[in-house]
Amino acid sequence: MMFHGWSIALSVCSLGTLFLGLLAVLCGVRVLMYWDHGSDTPLQIRLESEIWLTSALIQYGLFFQLLSLLLLVIAADTFSSLLVGAMCATGAFLANDYGIPALLVKIVMVFFCGFWLLLHRLDLQSEAYPLVRVKYWYLLLLVPLLAVDGALQSAYLFLLEPDVITSCCGVVFKPDTGNGFNLLDPYSTPFLLTLFYALAIFLLLTGLLFYRQLQKYNKRFRSILCGLYAWGWVIFFPVSIWAITIFFSSYIYAMPSHRCPFDILQYEYGYVGYPIYLSLFSATFLGTGCGIAALVRRYAGLATPVSAFQAVALPMSLALLLIFLLITSYAPLLYIVAGGEV
Repeated sequence: MMFHGWSIALSVCSLGTLFLGLLAVLCGVRVLMYWDHGSDTPLQIRLESEIWLTSALIQYGLFFQLLSLLLLVIAADTFSSLLVGAMCATGAFLANDYGIPALLVKIVMVFFCGFWLLLHRLDLQSEAYPLVRVKYWYLLLLVPLLAVDGALQSAYLFLLEPDVITSCCGVVFKPDTGNGFNLLDPYSTPFLLTLFYALAIFLLLTGLLFYRQLQKYNKRFRSILCGLYAWGWVIFFPVSIWAITIFFSSYIYAMPSHRCPFDILQYEYGYVGYPIYLSLFSATFLGTGCGIAALVRRYAGLATPVSAFQAVALPMSLALLLIFLLITSYAPLLYIVAGGEV
């Protein structure tokens, strides 16, 4: 499969991301070795210019990472027509041991690259550039993860064999009758929905309380609320993916046996998956970003920029959460209101 058109596109994206990351590391190493904010030497001036270059490289790298994630899902859906037993992207990802890890690492890397850009934006809003060393140490950890991402993707594509029998989503996520296989245990649906909506309510209430505390002086209470809000999103994100797969998707498909987190991206279902995932990813990044920003609030000159970011990111994450809840809950509610017909 390495010479399939989608495989080539994915390889180009991964190589492009890794190449830009390595260039950024070269700049970062020089910054870590020679940075002296109080100096006005030609070397220091050149390093300050390279900070902007590094930011541009990471921005393009994040674009390639987002594109690579989307391409991987589309490619897996295309591969499903070439694999025995697969009917959608789920079967294609489960065709070997590297599909799911490659997908998960790509998702994680989207957030990690975004957090680096967030730290960079905050750093530039202080004349002292207090986060220079923090963000470039972070960059040195980020690039090896990009290499792992590329390695997992290459292993997945290289070991993908059309004649190996795999499973479709109807088999993978079917109810477990004692002798069957299911990936996420569909019989836990009541617990799943309770957890999903409880976390959503928790995020809404905590977010509103946190927003009210942004301009107040009770720093300890504000920090607690910020931590709870950020960690709430860390838990809510995988729970939401679980709920979409096991519960909400079957109502969107109007077929109880059809459970798949990928088919909702297709034309047949109005591309509803795109606003679902876009709102979830964006809200999760903004919500966890409030926590990341709070971690660097104590650095010189960052109290005001962090507050400004949280004042924008917090209500946006809450609004996107409501949009996500409305879109995902629409089909089940319509089923109930319409008396069993979606």
